[in-house]
Amino acid sequence: MVAVPELVGVKPSERLRQLAQPVWDQVLAHPYIKELKDGTLPLETFRFYVQQDWLYLQEFTRAAAVIAGRIPDARGLKFMLTWVEPLVGMEYHFHRAHAAELRLDFDRIDWEMNEANWAYSRHMLAAAHGGSPAEGLAAMLPCPHVYAFVGQVLRDGDPPSPNPMYAEWIDFYAPGKVSSVDERTYDRDARIVGLTALFDELASGLDDEAMARCARNYLISSRYEWWFWDTAYRRRTWPV
Repeated sequence: MVAVPELVGVKPSERLRQLAQPVWDQVLAHPYIKELKDGTLPLETFRFYVQQDWLYLQEFTRAAAVIAGRIPDARGLKFMLTWVEPLVGMEYHFHRAHAAELRLDFDRIDWEMNEANWAYSRHMLAAAHGGSPAEGLAAMLPCPHVYAFVGQVLRDGDPPSPNPMYAEWIDFYAPGKVSSVDERTYDRDARIVGLTALFDELASGLDDEAMARCARNYLISSRYEWWFWDTAYRRRTWPV
């Protein structure tokens, strides 16, 4: 079990971030991320990633819906249902905007999950169904947290990617991005802050064993984030 040090005045979510930071640093060092930044990532590799990510996000949405139904108070339930609703149609998402350019039809899926995607999504769903709402959220949070971290580092570092689509991907995930569709807004920062705050509320007062389970879920999901990009970089499907 993962030990989570008790730090006075530090929120549970921040304690988990600190534990996972070495994994996040490895994500940032992966050649997929480096080539995305400098514009040399092959388009077919990026297309493979988008295919896998689209499937992953469907399961992420289902995990969020499961957690919503398990939150005991009406306020938390309403927040989660409101939070997950935009993910159902994905109207705001980068992937939807670039479907034609990537030759992808998200209404007619003709590809399957690879090994990393299957393992990661099953981990999230198992945590959502089998653990407390806090444990379920701990398995989900690395996805938005890692993407915001990567987006900010890539945006604030060297000049933007010379590939316009890759530069837009970085901008989509970096903090500060607000999208709009049909006069509705999609504020990624506010959504991440709200979901993190809900986790902190649910995790407050947990005993050491329960907090250790949250930390384990968070670390596993962070590791899956690395593996997800690694298999995308190698366009790896099932080995047999």
